[in-house]
Amino acid sequence: MFLQQISSRTSCAELWCRPACLCPPFSAIDRRSASGTSRRCRTLRTMAVQLGYEAWVKGDPKTETLGDCPFCHRALLTLEEKHAKYTQDYVDFAEKPEWLLKINPEGSVPVVKDRETEEWFVDSAKFVDYLEDKHPEPALGKSTDAPDAGSKVFPAFVAIIKSPEGDNSKIEPLKEELKVLNSHLESHGPYLKGKDISAGDLALAPKLHHMQVALKAFKGFDIPQDMKAVHVYLDNIRSRSSWQNTSYSDDVLLSGWKPKLGSG
Repeated sequence: MFLQQISSRTSCAELWCRPACLCPPFSAIDRRSASGTSRRCRTLRTMAVQLGYEAWVKGDPKTETLGDCPFCHRALLTLEEKHAKYTQDYVDFAEKPEWLLKINPEGSVPVVKDRETEEWFVDSAKFVDYLEDKHPEPALGKSTDAPDAGSKVFPAFVAIIKSPEGDNSKIEPLKEELKVLNSHLESHGPYLKGKDISAGDLALAPKLHHMQVALKAFKGFDIPQDMKAVHVYLDNIRSRSSWQNTSYSDDVLLSGWKPKLGSG
């Protein structure tokens, strides 16, 4: 019945590129045999185990809701752009599972497993570079190939979020970084390296998205309208199927940043 329900919405090939189930990795299933993991879930995991990648990202396992992590978003965007097969599962940051801490003692996500090699990746930059080597087409380039333009936008944004209420001194440095990015895109766009999307875009775009949504809501600041190249850049990326398949709500994003307000 479950597979019939899924087939009415998506093909079996596409199934592995959608949130499929909440099973832990196979190494953890025995330890959690009493946790209520369903037969349906185990069956799907068995069918998928030889295919592609197992991506664990920030989110709510109960509602299968993707969380607001830009680094997880980067990994998922890259998997989508590479047309790689993967399952997407969620880690509740309030109750990180024991198996995750064994794989990555820092407890950060994403953590991604290559089911073919059984290798785990706990760093999004290293993972996307691995994907580029293993799946060279379509080419995205390496994370180290990205232009410097835009690289300082996210730290400038975080500084604003953490600044005390009423302190607007950090706004101007962000504007300057956005000007640098806008100028680069005017000369080299529409993407960072020209007409085709690259690994640098998949790292930068989620951070720009967080900046725009959070600062507009919490600080009343938006990307200036005269920075048209930046607006076009974001519009182009948000219109891609890779983004639409991996997006999360503004409410989820804002709930992630709200506790950090004025925490600097």
